[in-house]
Amino acid sequence: MSDVYIPGVKSRFNSEQLIEDLMKIERVPKERTERNIENLQNQKSYWREVGRRVTALRDSARQLFSFQNPFNERIVRSADESVITASATREAVDFDYRFTVKQTALADRFLSSPLDEKMEVDSGNYNFTVGNEEFSVNFRGGTLKDLVDALNRRGQGKISASLIAVQSGTKSLLVESKITGAENRLGFSGDAAALMVSIGMMEQYSETDSEVQDVLLRPVNAVSTARDAVITMEGIEMSRSSNTITDLIPGLTINVRGITDRPVELKVSVNLEAIKDAVISFVGNYNRLLAEINVLTARRVPEGLNTRVDDSIINELTYLTADEAAEMRKRLGAFSGDSTLNSLKNTLQRVVSAPYPTSLERDLAMLPQIGISTNGDRGGGYEVSRMRGYLEIDEKALDMALETKIQAVRQLFASDTTGDLIMDTGVAVGMDSLVRPLVETGGIIALKTSTIDSRITQDQRRVDTMERQLLAKEAELKIQYSRMEGAYARMEQMSSSLENFSQQNRNNR
Repeated sequence: MSDVYIPGVKSRFNSEQLIEDLMKIERVPKERTERNIENLQNQKSYWREVGRRVTALRDSARQLFSFQNPFNERIVRSADESVITASATREAVDFDYRFTVKQTALADRFLSSPLDEKMEVDSGNYNFTVGNEEFSVNFRGGTLKDLVDALNRRGQGKISASLIAVQSGTKSLLVESKITGAENRLGFSGDAAALMVSIGMMEQYSETDSEVQDVLLRPVNAVSTARDAVITMEGIEMSRSSNTITDLIPGLTINVRGITDRPVELKVSVNLEAIKDAVISFVGNYNRLLAEINVLTARRVPEGLNTRVDDSIINELTYLTADEAAEMRKRLGAFSGDSTLNSLKNTLQRVVSAPYPTSLERDLAMLPQIGISTNGDRGGGYEVSRMRGYLEIDEKALDMALETKIQAVRQLFASDTTGDLIMDTGVAVGMDSLVRPLVETGGIIALKTSTIDSRITQDQRRVDTMERQLLAKEAELKIQYSRMEGAYARMEQMSSSLENFSQQNRNNR
C-alpha cells in the first residue's frame, strides 16, 4: 500500500529525509575534522605519558648520584637488639663498636594504695616538679578520674597519670614522670604533697643536720626510680640521662634497651639494600620508558591485502595489568616511524651499553659486569622479544658486586673525573644528560604538546565555523523545500480549480 499524503501533516516529497541526507554529506568535512581533533588529543596524552616515563627515569637516575644518593646512606646492625640498637645518618663512619649496658635510664613512677574508685578529691592548687621544672594544676575538685584528666591535660609532656584497677571496687593512682635521668626526679608540694601522702603514694621522713631539720617525701611504692643509663664503650664507662644517646658518636643515635654483662657489637656500614632498591628502580623505569616507546613506534606488518600492528609486543609485558594492557593497545603504533622516539630509543640503549671509567678499570666498566644486561645479550637463539633492549637483573651477581666492589659500582653510575666535585660521567649521569632536554621547561615534549595544542585550536575554530555554516545551510534547505512544497500545493489548487471550471462548463451544455 502506497503512503497516504495528508496536507499539513506529512510532506509530499519526504523533505525532512531529503534534507537530512543532504546534510549528512555536508557534515563529512566537519566530522573528519572532529576525528582529527580527537586523534590529536590522543597524541597529546601519549606524549604526556612519555614525559611522565622520562621524568620517572630521570628522577631514578639522579637518585643514584645526587646529594641524597643511597651510596652515602648508612645502616647499623646490632648483635642483640634487645640490648642496644642505633640509627645512622650520612655523616656516620663505617666502623664496628662494642657496648656493654650496665643500666638503663628510668623515670620516677609512683603508685598509690588501693583507693575507693568513687573517691572525691578536694579542690586546690596541686604543684609538681620534674627536675628543675615546676608547674601546677588548679583543680576544681572531683573524682579521681577528673584529677587524672586534669593532670594529663596540664602535664605538658613531663608527667602523666592513670588509674589501675587493683581489685574490684578499688583503683590505684599511678603518677609518672615522662623524663628519664637521675636529675629529673618527680616531686610534689602544697596540696599535691598532702594528697600523695593521704593516698599512700608518699610518706614523710626527716633529714636532720646540726642546724636545719627538713621534712621530706619518699615513695612508698615506687614502680621505678629515676636513674641514668650507664654504658661502656670499648671499656670506657659513661652515663646519660636518656636511653636515646645522640652526643657520643658523630652521625649515630644509640638506643639503650636492656642490660647485659657481655659486649654487644654495633656495626655501621653502607646500606646495600637502599642502593639495590635504587638500582632496581632505575632499571624498572628504564624498561617502562622503553616499553612505551616500543609500543608507540610499533610498525605495521603485511596481512593479506591489508596491514596490522603486531600486538605481541604488549603480550611480552607480563607485569601489566589487564587494564594497563588494554590502554597500551590503544597506543600501539600511534607514532610509528616517529624520528624523535626512535632516536631516543637508540640513544637510551647506547647509554646503558657503553663502558665507563671506574677504579677497577676493565674489571668493572659496564652494567653486565654487575649483573645488569639486555636480555638479547644472553644468547639462547634469536627471538624478537629478546631484541627489544629491555634490561634484566641477575640479583645474585648484583648482590655480589655491591658487597665486594661497592666503590666501583658507585663510579659506574656516577663519578667525578675532573676533581671539581661535579659528577660528569657514568650510567646515571649519562641518562640524566640524555633525557633532560626532553622534560625540562620548554623542552622537546613541551614543544610537541604545544604544537598539538595549536593544531587542536585551529581545527576547533574550523569546526565552529563549519557548524555555523551547516546550521545556515540546513535552514536554507528547509526554506527551499518549504517553498517547493508550497508552490506544488498552489499548482494543485489551480489544477483542481480548472478541473472544476471545466466540469461546470460541460454540465451547462
